[in-house]
Formats: sequence, structure tokens, C-alpha cells
Amino acid sequence: MGIRYFALPVPAQLVGIARINPRAFLSDHHFWESWSDPPDRPEGLFLDKAWQDLQWLLGPGDAGPARAAYELVRGAVTQYGYGWIPYDRVLDQGQVADVARDLATVSLAAPYQGYTPQFSPDWAAIKDSQCGSLDTYLGKAANFTQQLAEQGLGLIYSIG
Repeated sequence: MGIRYFALPVPAQLVGIARINPRAFLSDHHFWESWSDPPDRPEGLFLDKAWQDLQWLLGPGDAGPARAAYELVRGAVTQYGYGWIPYDRVLDQGQVADVARDLATVSLAAPYQGYTPQFSPDWAAIKDSQCGSLDTYLGKAANFTQQLAEQGLGLIYSIG
């Protein structure tokens, strides 16, 4: 099963409440049923396990600080015993707009080309095969955040 990532839209006027009690927004089916059907309500974003690669791509590294888009995947679960506590976070409409603008400029070409000289050919080949999948998830994240930004919505995400 493993640790997975999903994000859902939050109306701008409810962002403050979502920050106080994120679990209420993530588990309340009545809240989601009260929204109109798509296209008025954006679908959720499911990054499955690609969130870890996106953290690597967007996060702080040797080249400098984290990108603005890193805010979409920042965080980690808290391990305990044989399980974990999910990491939940809420972004307001301004943060969502910043993430959307930055995701529109992200390219996988440079980071993945860097694997060839740094790592073994086998490891570079593995990473190269993951690039297509990651590019798909990156596109979904860019579309999702762009749609939310256009509608002036915030979002809530959970890693867990």
C-alpha cells in the first residue's frame, strides 16, 4: 500500500477553518457532496507515490533554495510503531497561484540529464524510465493548481 499523496480544492472563505481542522475537510463526504459537479468543482489531485520525486525535483538542493512549487509537496509523515501519522497542509489562494505559476516553468530535462554522469548507467536508466511517469504527474499538478488559481480556490493536501 504505502504512503500516498492527494489534494483537494478548498473554497477561499474556508481556508482558515481548514487550517484549524484539516482532517474535517479531508474526511467529510458531505462537504464534497455539497459542491456542484465538475467542471464547476475541480477534481482532486492524486500523485500516488510520485510526491517523493516531486519533493526531490522542487525542493532545496545543491543548486539553491526550494522552488515555490515545493509548497505543493512539502512535508513528511510522522513514523510511529508500525504505522504513520499523515502530514496535512492547507494552501490559500495566493499560495496556490504561486505554485501554479512556478509549475508552469518546471522542466525535467536538466535534473534527469544530470543522473548519467553522476550515477551508474543502471541507476541512470532506472531514473530515465521514471521520467515519463513523473512528467505525467507534474502535468496533472500543473493543471490542477492552474485550475484552482483561475477559480480563486485554496487547497488541502495529505501525505499519508
